[in-house]
Amino acid sequence: MSGTYTVVRTLGRADVAHDILEELPEWFGIDRFTHEYVEAAAKFPNYVAVGPESGIGPDGGAVAFEDVLGVLLLDQRYPTSAEVHLLAVRRKHHRAGIGRTLLERVENDLRAQGVRLLSVKTLGPSAYDPGFDQTRAFYTACGFHPVEEFPDLWADSPCLLMVKVL
Repeated sequence: MSGTYTVVRTLGRADVAHDILEELPEWFGIDRFTHEYVEAAAKFPNYVAVGPESGIGPDGGAVAFEDVLGVLLLDQRYPTSAEVHLLAVRRKHHRAGIGRTLLERVENDLRAQGVRLLSVKTLGPSAYDPGFDQTRAFYTACGFHPVEEFPDLWADSPCLLMVKVL
């Protein structure tokens, strides 16, 4: 338990991802990408932060989507590395430590499995966007380092790869 919320590992909470992304159109307002994140939530491990009144089930599946404060989707393709595929926190809970706590829980789980690197891709700094300036600052404050900006990895947007040694 951290603050007034708990982080639970679960799977298949596409409802949660969709609901939170709908609240944050300035970061996730492109329908095609929202759909891709929702599909990913159905298959990737989900970490969700829930409030104390949520009546948490043992796997997080019994938690109503409106009780979830934030979600992190984890994509692990190799035994020694993983990627934060999505990290989103409900707007009214921004700057409350929920994103950082979600990352800390994931990092602890990954370290226990012998994972050594955690990466995240976000909008690169060559595309000016104040919201993504905040996103990059958040990841930097959490110990991630920029590695390279790929101008053509994503259609119409530069992608910044950031990594953290676990």
